[in-house]
Amino acid sequence: MLLALRVEVDSLTAARDTLPQFLDTLTRIRANASFFINIGPDQAGKARGKLFRVGENKQQIHNNFKLSGPHGLARLYGYLLPAPKLISSAASQLQAIKAAGFETGLLAWDRVKWIQGIADADEAWVRTELQAGCDAMESLFGERPSGLALPGWRGSKVAMRLAQRLGFVYVSASRGSQPHLAVTDGEPISLPQLPTSLPTLSELIGLAGRDEQGAADYLLHLTADAPAIGHVFTLSLSADGGKRLPLLQQILTGWQEQGYELVSLQHLHQHTHNHVLPWHNTQQREWPAYEGLLTIQGPAFPS
Repeated sequence: MLLALRVEVDSLTAARDTLPQFLDTLTRIRANASFFINIGPDQAGKARGKLFRVGENKQQIHNNFKLSGPHGLARLYGYLLPAPKLISSAASQLQAIKAAGFETGLLAWDRVKWIQGIADADEAWVRTELQAGCDAMESLFGERPSGLALPGWRGSKVAMRLAQRLGFVYVSASRGSQPHLAVTDGEPISLPQLPTSLPTLSELIGLAGRDEQGAADYLLHLTADAPAIGHVFTLSLSADGGKRLPLLQQILTGWQEQGYELVSLQHLHQHTHNHVLPWHNTQQREWPAYEGLLTIQGPAFPS
């Protein structure tokens, strides 16, 4: 049984402070993961609007922002202070990912700009953002990324088409139930899609009266029965590191006790070669706890 960890390194604070701790945790429990990086500017000071909130009620939104929102000077990055670039300001911490044997992939060049702009973006805009991210990843790691995540599960047909042209091997940029091949607005995209299949901690804590332990117990309940190919769990080092790190370790070891092998998305992608992946329509629609439209695995194609 496979459970792939999709880890977002989404801010300078996450890269400098949380990433080293989490790498130690994974090494200690002998787990693998894929790290998707916001490789360019950290514009945390602009991540204040509804598009960046997570929660279905005011208390949940407040708790998540208090825990995972920018702190200290980071509240001013890209707003009153220049936005530091992770490729230069956290190079050694990011290179430690690969040195420890973990997969690195692209989250975005500028995740804030992407979330704010992708809904109305044309091909030139999307190409500029993706190309900048690919070039920066190659500069830092010596090779181009094979996996693309996209922040906030915000995508488009143009983004998926360009991901294919830019040489990505798989995409993990949607919410869904199982790995599949996507048909977007009638256009087939031959890249395997590895959607996030489990809810995140930010979506669970504070919902339906659940505290942190209740969220952990609920996640373990959801994974009691394993799907044929495997699960994908997304965690943000900004939101799920720090104070939530002990809870996260409890969840990871709980999955191991259930019999799961905690793997990279690259490993899960290789495992899909043993299966005939179904075609599914891709939809842009609302998702609980988020503003705007997310990329969602839709019904089977043809229906």
